Amino acid sequence: MAPSTYVFISYAEDTKPLAKKLAYALQREGIRTWADFKDLKPGQLWKDEVESALDKAQWFVILVSPHSQSTRWAEVEWRLALTKAWSDSSKVLIPVVVGGNEAPPFLRDWVSLRIDPDDEPAKWIADVLQVLRSARNRFVSGATHAERQARLNDMAREVDRLH
Repeated sequence: MAPSTYVFISYAEDTKPLAKKLAYALQREGIRTWADFKDLKPGQLWKDEVESALDKAQWFVILVSPHSQSTRWAEVEWRLALTKAWSDSSKVLIPVVVGGNEAPPFLRDWVSLRIDPDDEPAKWIADVLQVLRSARNRFVSGATHAERQARLNDMAREVDRLH
């Protein structure tokens, strides 16, 4: 991966410990990451910071489990990341499903990486690294603008439903 590669990491609250392990492991590999727990500072406007980080990111990693509950902040991050990934084919969204077989409805258009939370972190982090290093396929390649917008609206409804 190029040194300028920038990975935005978002997570459901129950997957925060895994998000932390992933963020710091990617950084040790020389991959720049953004995650709220390490990059938001007191006094910043959080939504502005999230939007700026999403604009810079080439990759969006969303960690969820089958039992994840969304928060207001996570919903904003997910909605913005989905919008950017859907509307810009140079950005890649990677859902990481922790301990389950099925991604939540709002992520089902993307192929998920499934990880076992009981595995050694080095194993599933290596899997994420492999995806980041090798993935070149883009989901949105053949969709028209109207199809993308309709799907964005569907995804927004699903995120709202999760809340």
